[in-house]
Amino acid sequence: MAFPTLANDPVSQETLAARYAQQIAVPGSSVAVTGAIPGRLQESKAIDDSLTWVSLASVCVIALILAIYFGSLLAPLVALAGAGLSYVIAVHLVVWFGRRGGVVIPAEVEPLIVVLLLGIVTDYSVFFLSGLRNRLVNGEKRVPAAKRTTAQFLPIILTAGLLVAGGVATLRVASLHFFQALGPGMAITVVVGLAVSITLIPALLGLFGKWLFWPGMRAGHVVPVPVGAVEPRGLRSISMRVIRLGTHRAVASLIALLCLVVLAAAATGLFRARLAPTPIEDLTAGSGPRLGASLAGAGFAPGIVSPTELVLQNAGVATRTDALGTLESEIRRQPGVAAVIGAGDVPVADRLDVFRTRSGEAARYFVVFDHHPFDAGAIGELRKLQEAMPGLLAQAGLSGTTVGYAGDTAIARDTVDSIYHDMQWVALAAILVNLVLLMAFLRSIVAPLYLVLASALALAASFGLTTYFFQSVLGYEDLTYYVPLAVGVLLVSFGSDYNVFVVGRIWQSASDRPLREAIAYAAPRASRAITVAGITLALSFASLAIVPLRSFREFAFAMAVGVLIDTFLVRSFLIPSLVSAVGERSWWPSRRRRFVSTPDPVPDTEA
Repeated sequence: MAFPTLANDPVSQETLAARYAQQIAVPGSSVAVTGAIPGRLQESKAIDDSLTWVSLASVCVIALILAIYFGSLLAPLVALAGAGLSYVIAVHLVVWFGRRGGVVIPAEVEPLIVVLLLGIVTDYSVFFLSGLRNRLVNGEKRVPAAKRTTAQFLPIILTAGLLVAGGVATLRVASLHFFQALGPGMAITVVVGLAVSITLIPALLGLFGKWLFWPGMRAGHVVPVPVGAVEPRGLRSISMRVIRLGTHRAVASLIALLCLVVLAAAATGLFRARLAPTPIEDLTAGSGPRLGASLAGAGFAPGIVSPTELVLQNAGVATRTDALGTLESEIRRQPGVAAVIGAGDVPVADRLDVFRTRSGEAARYFVVFDHHPFDAGAIGELRKLQEAMPGLLAQAGLSGTTVGYAGDTAIARDTVDSIYHDMQWVALAAILVNLVLLMAFLRSIVAPLYLVLASALALAASFGLTTYFFQSVLGYEDLTYYVPLAVGVLLVSFGSDYNVFVVGRIWQSASDRPLREAIAYAAPRASRAITVAGITLALSFASLAIVPLRSFREFAFAMAVGVLIDTFLVRSFLIPSLVSAVGERSWWPSRRRRFVSTPDPVPDTEA
């Protein structure tokens, strides 16, 4: 069996299509080339054109937030220098990995590399810089303060970075090539950012000391702050009081329950989510492929952009013209089918040698659906046609004939099916990676279980809100197929990342305090740095919305909302409440060493 085909690279196909359109166009009329190939080429161009603006926006956001937080013009340069060095290294390593492994790195990777590096290097810089400033304010010398800060945060940051790298690397187990390339690319990015963060940043702390906080901290103006001298105000004070109140087990249980109810309510949006590839709908309304698809849909039917091909195979099937005509009529009557052309149209099929093979063993139809070929509506219409096809063949007297489905809608259906399959395996792999690393760091089984479950519920809430916003508020037919999986592994990994910072501080404080006192002391002190890091990370990912593609706006919204939920609800309230409610069982099977409460030798002015 063989049907004639035209094989060219995507750029050549678009060029030939545009040339042909100009030749047959009516003078004075507008011409637009549309379809999956022009759409994807336009996506790549939009990404390339926006990369500089995404980078600039992220840098400005980071510089502004860190300058305000540290009262310094130099502290932001530490994070930006680390991110810049990481970017140079990571880009070369990702390209090397692609060439060495024969992997084509998706165009979507480079903007993600930018915001990932800026986000994680800034996160880790905030913790190092905050620790150093606390020690300098309390009278420690530059080099000892840098060494003790590094010793305090290095195990936490190393574990946190490995959690993120291991989480995104699990995308490698997905069946789709896009994720098989995206996962290692992002993992390499995170590892490079981590390596720079734990080497360059501590070195800069030791070299420059208090000058990193100029002009807020100047030589001769470093005054030790006695314990209890700094009292938080405003919302910060309210947050700390809630955390301290929440150290009572009954209150902690109530707070945890309320947080879980809120997250579960937001997660209900998941039941409405519909996924689909969006190579044309992803583009702005004025772009050529999007305009062409709109005009074609208005003049014919939305599915005319890429009809679905049905290929029938059976001995002599192409010679049974009456049966083929009956089948075509039955297909045309199916819900969602706008038009059919093919082997059943005798004059057309006789004139064009593209609907029946000369051997008589195969015949085909082109089916135009009422929906755009890539969206969830078309996928649903194709599924209904597939379910009805055995009965339609029987009615036409073609029982025993094999039917194959090809075209963009069939590819979109298979892609979405693969995504749902991959979600299960990638989610399982990501959860296992996070559990193992958390268990190794905390030397516990119980605490990692509820920490990862809390991160998973926060992820569900984030994507539920994303679904409500784009499908219910903005009226989108569906969401881009790769967004849930890519966002999912990132949010679960970053959730575990922040878990390490909060619970790690509680674990450190609990070594010389009763548990309730350790939570009341450590959670607020970790909370402020996490809040600043979380806001910075959220805004870094939000800068992806600058790319004029719907998929990037969905990604930006989901990541920003997810990080903010994680920062302000999960890490600030849910996790301290769960640790308090579960109590000493959080350390099982290990045991927490109990000591008499003693004053902290280095009061934390971040409180």
